Amino acid sequence: MDAVAVPCALGAAVAFAGSSVLQQRAAREAPSKDSLSWRLIADLLHQRTWLAGSASILFAYVLEAIALANAPVAVVEPVISTELVVALPLAGLLGHRRLGPRELAGAVGVSAGVASFMAFSNPVGGNADPGLARWGTVALPTLALAGMAIGVAVRSGPRRRAVLLACGAGLSFGLLALVTQSFVQLLGHGVVATFASWQPYTIAVLGAMGFTVGQSAYQAAPLAISLPIIDSIEPVSSVVLAALVFHQSLSIRLGALVAECIGGVVAIAGVVALSTSPLVLQILERQEQEKSVEPLSR
Repeated sequence: MDAVAVPCALGAAVAFAGSSVLQQRAAREAPSKDSLSWRLIADLLHQRTWLAGSASILFAYVLEAIALANAPVAVVEPVISTELVVALPLAGLLGHRRLGPRELAGAVGVSAGVASFMAFSNPVGGNADPGLARWGTVALPTLALAGMAIGVAVRSGPRRRAVLLACGAGLSFGLLALVTQSFVQLLGHGVVATFASWQPYTIAVLGAMGFTVGQSAYQAAPLAISLPIIDSIEPVSSVVLAALVFHQSLSIRLGALVAECIGGVVAIAGVVALSTSPLVLQILERQEQEKSVEPLSR
């Protein structure tokens, strides 16, 4: 099982990292007023860098789906969350900025913390075919929480907006991972039966939502603010939601709970270290200066 899932998840992590870097480089040039609007995507469609990033994210999603067809969410998502370790150095390289020990330690901390949480949660058992009502009782509160984060983000400054939008995107992608796993399991029943179900259409909606919100997060602030939050919330929420939807049991052993808490603290510390690093603050300040000068230069 893991012989197929883990290599595919690693490939997806690298492809997601490349797409994040390319799309953020393109999105930061878009006008702020286009955030969370179809106009943002329309503008980005004219940029080759963004199109290359979009091709990379589609390839990554296919690899993720293959991985989820061969292993549970709790195996696949921690591996994919390591994209952060690839994405930030790559962003620094393309931006001609050298990442310091703080940025590298923060990236490793987020990935290691999330991986620790996922490894020790160890979900087992469950129902692979829950009813639609069960999906609704889990999906609706998750989408409501994502919607609240997005709503507050609209009235927030750049850094806070990026954080809140990243939260919304992470929750959307976490739910998307669950629906994707359900979808790939349906493929064994035939193409007609698969596309007569609700899963493929829900994937399209969740994918479009997460994609647009994620691009808006990339637009608002440097990648080191938004991506660590997405890479923390997506895998953790997917495991918790999988336990609720599929009735899986999470480990409640004392040692596992301690390890999960430590992993969570390490991941949060990594996010704080990245979002408050001098390099990130310098980039954010420069972007704000460019945005304030832009209307005067037209």
